[in-house]
Amino acid sequence: MTNETTGNTTSPRPSATWIAVFSTEYIAILTINVFTIIVFTSSRHLRKRTTYLIISLTVADLLVGAVTGPMELYYYPESNPGTGFSWKDFCLLTLYNIFPVSSLANLSLIALERLHATLYPFRHCLIEKWAYYIIIFGCWLVALLFAIVMAVLYHYVKVAPRYVWISHIVLTLLILTISYVIIIVNVKSNPPPQPFGLLASDRKLSVTLFMVTIASVLSILPYAVYSFIPEGIYNQYDTTIQSHITYTFSTLYYASSVVNPFIYAVRMQEFRKSAKGLVCMKSPESSQNQQIELEAM
Repeated sequence: MTNETTGNTTSPRPSATWIAVFSTEYIAILTINVFTIIVFTSSRHLRKRTTYLIISLTVADLLVGAVTGPMELYYYPESNPGTGFSWKDFCLLTLYNIFPVSSLANLSLIALERLHATLYPFRHCLIEKWAYYIIIFGCWLVALLFAIVMAVLYHYVKVAPRYVWISHIVLTLLILTISYVIIIVNVKSNPPPQPFGLLASDRKLSVTLFMVTIASVLSILPYAVYSFIPEGIYNQYDTTIQSHITYTFSTLYYASSVVNPFIYAVRMQEFRKSAKGLVCMKSPESSQNQQIELEAM
């Protein structure tokens, strides 16, 4: 999601104030998501099939703040459409785009996984860990191919990656909306006889991930709407106003990479326990009688 690939026009370099805002946000994304990954990987109670996709999403969000964000501020492609292919710009644009693309792809994957868990709960319980590994690898591979396509298109039709990116956002929003509408309708029409065990845990996990999805959509949707603004309307505003609009929506978009850990902390009791243990320098495994509390999500 760059001004070069998705915005309405190429904006000037941000002012010192905006650089400070973005830098603070990127540091927050990096710090919070690193801590989240440590919490998930340090507790065996959180290293479950149901959290593999969450970890993959967290890694994507982490790299958005560590790689994509700084490149948003300091990297401007040197080539122009029609001037030939540049391996330098191709590699940098691919690196730049892969993590935002992967973040959206992981959100879609989580929604589809929750949909499968709701419609086919017993079949879902039989899925092996290796299947999750393959699915996550496939998700990242698709994101890489998508980023490569955007990087290639940039060299020949500079505006083309913008429409590719918008299409990806729209597809993600459709998958999220349709999946969770079906989940909500299914849960209301087929309530479980007794909320216990793995089925209850899956349903409560679905609620947690639904909240994660809603938070992400609320952050992404304004940028998606902004991307649809025709250049003719956008260019009617002063360049300074254009820049402020672009950076405001970009700041809100990147916020989607930092809100998820707070939802985990509120909804997941085991996550809170593990996080508290790390902060207090205690081993998350020190209590041998701890039981998985995903049902508290």
